[in-house]
Amino acid sequence: MKGSELVVESLERAKAKWAFGIPGAKIDALFNALSDSSVQTVVCRHEQNAAFMAQAVGRMTGEPGIVIATSGPGTSNLATGLLTANTEGDPVLALCGDVPRGMQMKHTHQAFDSLSLLRSVSKWAGKVIEAGQIQEAMFNALRNSLIYPRGAESLVFCQDVLSQEAQGGMPLLKPPARSGAPEEALHETAAKIRNAELPVFFVGRRGSAKKAVEALHLLLRKAPVAVVETFQGCGAVSHDLEPLYMGRVGIFGNQPGDGLLKRSDCVVTIGYDPVEYDAALWNAGKEGRELIHIDEVPCQVDKSYTPNLEAIGDIEKSLLSLASMFEGFRPKIGALAEMEKVSKKLEENPPLGQGRRIDPVAAVKAIRRAVPDKGTVISDVGSVYIYMARYFKSYLPGHLFFSNGQQTLGVALPWAIAASLAGRDPVVSVSGDGGFLFSAAELETAVRVGARFVHIVFDDGSYDMVGFQEEMKYHRRSAVNLGAVDIPEFAKSFGADGFVAQDIRELEDLVRASLGAPRPVVIDVPVNYSANIANLAK
Repeated sequence: MKGSELVVESLERAKAKWAFGIPGAKIDALFNALSDSSVQTVVCRHEQNAAFMAQAVGRMTGEPGIVIATSGPGTSNLATGLLTANTEGDPVLALCGDVPRGMQMKHTHQAFDSLSLLRSVSKWAGKVIEAGQIQEAMFNALRNSLIYPRGAESLVFCQDVLSQEAQGGMPLLKPPARSGAPEEALHETAAKIRNAELPVFFVGRRGSAKKAVEALHLLLRKAPVAVVETFQGCGAVSHDLEPLYMGRVGIFGNQPGDGLLKRSDCVVTIGYDPVEYDAALWNAGKEGRELIHIDEVPCQVDKSYTPNLEAIGDIEKSLLSLASMFEGFRPKIGALAEMEKVSKKLEENPPLGQGRRIDPVAAVKAIRRAVPDKGTVISDVGSVYIYMARYFKSYLPGHLFFSNGQQTLGVALPWAIAASLAGRDPVVSVSGDGGFLFSAAELETAVRVGARFVHIVFDDGSYDMVGFQEEMKYHRRSAVNLGAVDIPEFAKSFGADGFVAQDIRELEDLVRASLGAPRPVVIDVPVNYSANIANLAK
């Protein structure tokens, strides 16, 4: 077979279902081979969005998402998507075209040092210069993307290599199974939790995987300890365990969950990565308290994060073992009083924005009422992201998604497309008007591939998340205002449905009615962010 056919056969061996990307002369042999395969090609409108879609597949399925781009700007356009996936621990494999081997040393069309770029935004990147390297490169990259810390792998193919004769036959090895943390470390962890006055479990992105959360639930039923989530750790607490849910941390260190972490004398982090939330925001100056790190990988030590105990191993197995050590455990009276206080604070109604536009807190709660627990909800970045993280409760792991490690604008719509292709139903994505227009051209992709989702736009005509922070620092806003767009008509021009919600009741009714729509639905919500500083920053 040809090199391009071996690449595709390798993807089929890995059970890849989709390949997202845009063709070009240096990689078109690969797209030609995909046409005769079981892998569905999803042609996108921009390579960055194709990488976002691959990232979403990696996050939602646990298997590497595949993205393909041609040489030059095709490859460079992947950078933001790969950076986001790699930072946030989502397995992705990028396959990039390059000029033929004989042109490698020349200043020629679409030639550049793509490896240097890809290495800066990937877990690993390499160039395939002989057809004999193809399958070992493919299988190592697929495997390595799944080894913790998970991330993006990138392979560059010289154009002529894809046309060479190639042979396969290698076995595809999955990452080896891991044992739980050492029993000695877990017994010590249990003893520290038992002795603490106010222990808290702080759940991060690796702790919110489905099996890890199932093990956490078993642990919480035996050891009813307060739980605080990062943005990417959301969904760790089920309905029946909701009294233990103490909210999520914020981005200003000012949430009820932040306060509880600061008061705790024993914080047990579970799958926490500092890229989610800097330790200086919740652990600075807390020498002397117990700090325990349960994770797949050793911690990244800094002045604000120096655990006095690490329990490293498979998180699910570690938590299951830990649960067996808590027969007869009862939290102390002071801890129960603190948890009750935080629970009440989480239910307090914040100040509402004044004016005719819709208040964002009310909008988030209306969306929550309209979407069933099984729904997959995706938030873009912006002021909408802070409101969604604070007020949208999620009771299932892997059903509320944020870009937190890079806070990348424009992910919501591409992620929604990938979620729908992956069989999630219903799917609801939320963005600001700024983030929506970063990737709105993919509405055409969504309609073409039959994706079904509801996309809600919090529309205020500005980059408000930047604006209100400028206001806090400089007492004025600069370079954040945007022009008006008729969002419903824009959506209709791509073949989607478009509506405007003028009040909370209409928003809730529109969302509820649109969940079963046969095509993408875009709902414009004119929001009033006038209470942002009061709600978000204080």
